Amino acid sequence: MPFVQQVAVGRRPVLTVYGTDYSTKDGTGVRDYIHVVDLADGHIAAVRKLDDLKIGCEVYNLGTGKGTSVLEIVAAFEKASGKKIPLVMAGRRPGDAAIVYASTEKAERELNWKAKYGIDEMCRDQWIWASQNPDGYGSPGSTN
Repeated sequence: MPFVQQVAVGRRPVLTVYGTDYSTKDGTGVRDYIHVVDLADGHIAAVRKLDDLKIGCEVYNLGTGKGTSVLEIVAAFEKASGKKIPLVMAGRRPGDAAIVYASTEKAERELNWKAKYGIDEMCRDQWIWASQNPDGYGSPGSTN
């Protein structure tokens, strides 16, 4: 997602897509992209669970529980931004998995948490931020 955003604002000339021959619907890798607000809400739910003194140490997967391909992300970001994202197709990177997404049932059950936002909202909000901050966050004291 950050690289797609950087192409859209002109910080990178192209997006390199690594792997186009996976056993996925469009051949590109599938990941579980999550809206930053949903991720923050999931962390808040986990911290609130600490009030339960019986919890001990637990692990929760935070995600949407749904996979989205690289090309689906690109299409959604193009729609949100109105910008064409130029692509360069490249071979797979060693160690990359074809499909990775979270199993969120435990977080839903024990934290009463579930992601609310989808890819369209994520890309819209990312574009709003990126178009207002094309160079990203500045260092403390800088003007950007």
